[in-house]
Amino acid sequence: EGEDPPNSKEKTPIRFGWIVGVMVRCMLNIWGVILFLRLSWITFQAGVVLTCVIILMSVVVTTVTALSISAIATNGRVVSGGTYFKISRTLGPEIGGPIWMIFSFANALACALNTVGFAEVDLGVVIVDLINDVRIVGVITVTILMFITVAGMEWESKVKILFFIVLLVSFANYLVGTIIPQSVEKQAVGIFGYRGDIFVENLLPNWRGPQGSFFLMFAIFFPAATGILSGANISGDLKTGDKLL
Repeated sequence: EGEDPPNSKEKTPIRFGWIVGVMVRCMLNIWGVILFLRLSWITFQAGVVLTCVIILMSVVVTTVTALSISAIATNGRVVSGGTYFKISRTLGPEIGGPIWMIFSFANALACALNTVGFAEVDLGVVIVDLINDVRIVGVITVTILMFITVAGMEWESKVKILFFIVLLVSFANYLVGTIIPQSVEKQAVGIFGYRGDIFVENLLPNWRGPQGSFFLMFAIFFPAATGILSGANISGDLKTGDKLL
């Protein structure tokens, strides 16, 4: 009799399915600044063959990680805590804690990486100069993202769907642009579309500058393959039937 009745007005927590909660989040992290701004540079340095090797190595690492996450998740009930919960319950909190601290720091750096990549996009307007424009746009972008995050998971998921649609449109725009005949201005800067002789010429690596090495190219590309953890990190916000990741 002394217990208080449950509050019927309490808001039900937001739960996501595997599409919004896992797939969209992983695709947004994979289709990031590395793919749009660095993959072409990696291909320019490493060539088509070694670039395919780099992508294949990243896929192998990601596949093994996905199988490991699935094995851990199916061994017991997964609640909130994401990657930290899985690691700490498997290897112990002594190992899970330090790994999670490093992973949190890596997420902060990933946010900075994508923010700088977005700020480097040529908007056709110069505010101060090239360097300070990146800083100004970056600060504004991070502030907007902070407000979206503070607003809650519901707003954050809606914005992610909007970003996902923008990415799909950009991919369609890219594919259409590759089959459109290139103008003289674009050919002057090296954009010719599909040409067999250029493809064969770029099969092998052509290292230029001090950054030219296979493992450095792999290190630059690999952050694009870590997006798989985005779905695992919100395990506490997934629906019961979708908590496999």
